[in-house]
This record gives sequence, C-alpha cells and structure tokens, in this order.
Amino acid sequence: MVAAESAVEQAPARRRTVSLPAWRCVLYEVMLNGLRILWETVNDFSLWRLIEYPWATRALGVTRGDTVVDIGSGTSSFPHMLAKEGVNVVVVEIEQHRVRWQRDKRRATARPGDGELLPIVADATRLPFRTESVQYISAVSSLEHIPDDAAVGREIGRVLTPGGVVVLTLPFTSSERTSFFAGIRPFKQVARNAFVQEGKPGSFFRFYTDDDIRRTYIEPAHAEVVERRAFGRSILNGRYHETRLTKFWRRFVLKDLLLAWLIHPLEERFDRSDPLYVMLALRKNRYG
Repeated sequence: MVAAESAVEQAPARRRTVSLPAWRCVLYEVMLNGLRILWETVNDFSLWRLIEYPWATRALGVTRGDTVVDIGSGTSSFPHMLAKEGVNVVVVEIEQHRVRWQRDKRRATARPGDGELLPIVADATRLPFRTESVQYISAVSSLEHIPDDAAVGREIGRVLTPGGVVVLTLPFTSSERTSFFAGIRPFKQVARNAFVQEGKPGSFFRFYTDDDIRRTYIEPAHAEVVERRAFGRSILNGRYHETRLTKFWRRFVLKDLLLAWLIHPLEERFDRSDPLYVMLALRKNRYG
C-alpha cells in the first residue's frame, strides 16, 4: 500500500489542455488592439474568427509549453492569443510587413508567463523546418489564398511528425462555385472554384470540394480526419455575410459573439445547405 501511494504521488500531473472560448477571444482582442475593436475591428476580427479560434485551439489539443506552427496569420491575433495561454507559436508569413506587424504587436503586448512568439518571413510552399519535426500546425482561413496549395499540402505532410495534428479551416463547396459576393464586390472567376477581386492584388480565393481536400491535404500527409465541423450556411452566410448586410461585418463585435453562441449551433444542427467553410483536424498516420 505504501509503495502504491508513493507511485501515485510520484506520477507526473496531467497537463491541462488549452482552451480559448469566444468570450476570451474578445477580451484578448481588446487587450491586443484596444477598445476600438468593439465597434470597428482593425484586423479582420469578426464572426468567423469567434467560431474558428475556439474550435482550432480545442482541436489542436495543445498544453502550455507546446509549440504550434501557424501558417499565413497575416495580422491575425490568433497566434498572440495562443501565446497568452502559454503556447509557443512560430508564425509563418510570406509578407515582410505583416511579419513586422506581428513582431511589433508582440513587443507591445508581451507579458510574463506568455509563451514564446516568433514571426518569420517564409514561404509555406517551402517550409523552413526539418522533415517530421513539427507536432502541431494551424492554418486558419489562410490556405485558400495560396495559389500553389498542392505544394503547401506536401510541405505540411513532410514536416508533420507521425501522430502530429494539423487544423485547417477551408472555404467549401459540394460541387462548384460560379460566383462569390455576386453583386456586392467585384470578384471574377479565374479557374474552377477560384476567384480574384478586381483591382486588388493578392486577393486570390479558392473553394474546396471534398475531393480537393483529400488530394491536397489528407493524402500527402498520410493523415486521417479526426474531427470535422463547419460554419456559415443559409443564415449566417446566405442572409448576412454574402449580402449587402456585410457592411456591418467589421462592426460591433459583441453582436458577433451572440451570433456565434446562439445562431451558429442551431444552424449547424438543423441546416443542411453547403457551409461557407469546413474546419478539419487531421492526424498523421504513425506508420506512414
């Protein structure tokens, strides 16, 4: 009995998995960018982020001290939110001015107890990491903007450790999209399910079918889908986001908190129309 009790006492305590509920995302966003974001966001913090950030954090399953490689963050606050929770984050971003923004924001807002945050200029089609060296990868609303997404998928598969997890949020269509923001913004179709906004360089945007996702991200990583969720169906997207009401998209974030809490779960339970985005957690096969 004494030996058993001693063994229990010496067993390492199980570390708590990091969570990032939507209300805490709002608090962090205020902490990082000021009260102004409550009525007019400054870095695309809106309804979709209040759905994506909590889900992606939970699906990663990270604990304090773990390291996440986040691809294509731009000026997103998500890496900073993870760091505030004690997670180490390497931000991979191809545009130097956005990396500078991330570094400046880090210097201005870092606090004792935060995880490390390292923004680097790098190309997601040639990730600067050794093969099978990264355990956790996130890409939140970013991969659809990269024309050579097949190269990104191969790189994710290359650097991910066996048993490693990657969480992706990707625009979705069950068959084919022939328009995007029709009559609201001047997007033109440039390929199947791919669009660019006229007069706006770097505005490439792609929708994925299930087959595209399988070929581009699942098969190259020799991975299995361990979780799949979605958002933005006939109400939140069809009657709000892709309509003229989108002018309110970046305003009054507390309304988005209510939509994320109340409308999103009901829509996902009862609405079978195509979602705007799917959210996937993939785990790399340990045996190749």
